[in-house]
Amino acid sequence: MKLLLSISLLILSCLHASGQKKNDTFSVYFDLDIAALSTSAQLTIDSLFYVQKILPGVPVSIIGYADYLATDEYNMGLSLQRATNVRNYLVRSGLKKNSIKLLQGKGEVKRRDTSTATRGIPRDRRVDIVMEYTRSSAESRPEPRPYDTTITMRPGDKLLIPPSSSDPGFDIAQIPKGKTFILKNIYFPMGRHFPRESSLEDLNMLLQAMKENPYMAIQIEGHVCCISGVPDAYDLDSRQMDLSINRARFIFEYLKARGISAGRLKYIGYGKSRPIIPDEQTQEEAAINRRVEIRILDK
Repeated sequence: MKLLLSISLLILSCLHASGQKKNDTFSVYFDLDIAALSTSAQLTIDSLFYVQKILPGVPVSIIGYADYLATDEYNMGLSLQRATNVRNYLVRSGLKKNSIKLLQGKGEVKRRDTSTATRGIPRDRRVDIVMEYTRSSAESRPEPRPYDTTITMRPGDKLLIPPSSSDPGFDIAQIPKGKTFILKNIYFPMGRHFPRESSLEDLNMLLQAMKENPYMAIQIEGHVCCISGVPDAYDLDSRQMDLSINRARFIFEYLKARGISAGRLKYIGYGKSRPIIPDEQTQEEAAINRRVEIRILDK
């Protein structure tokens, strides 16, 4: 009888655990003394929607913070305004208002020692978006878009890698509409979105192709490797989790500054949502995932 009771209790506890909430927290960062969302902050939220980390009907808490600079009263107001601005952007992007359980400004993040941070602490100037997933909400996630495919490698599978600008006889004009190719020789320092000077040859090759094909429109797609649980990698230049976005945007700005109309250019950062190799085990596999692809939208 005792054994039967123990088994019953174990089953009940497992059932209870399966229905428990699993929270994910995503942070959006702000500039010093600023409550408005920067372009990078907006792109961070856009990416969270894109990779389905934010779902329209899932309960969410939005909590704002400030660093230790200024008075408690000022920081409380600033943190609440930051949270409010994030709330407004989320709702405009498709989040249901009735799914917002908490909107709060907590003011200053209390720290024991701030003597070495004379200009404040950037990571404390943020809003946390806390998603409270349940089993039912996870099961109701929308189907991925048809082109959001993740290649699962099995023994004997062929590794599917888009054409590369370093392939012999490569010609951008031969890439079909809707397909991508990799800018192979674009090299970024670790954690940075400004490429090395050695990348200029491929960038100028792309620029020349755009000039020679005036009807060509492209989408610049940034990818990173070696992350998990976050939508993008940390950018040492922007101090935000938007590395793949910023790398793609750099190429967008490079082309635009040299005469290519912005109407022919789009850019997006996919983080690690579209790996060629899902679980990198070597530096070579990481390099395959860490890439910039160009998608031909029109020609």
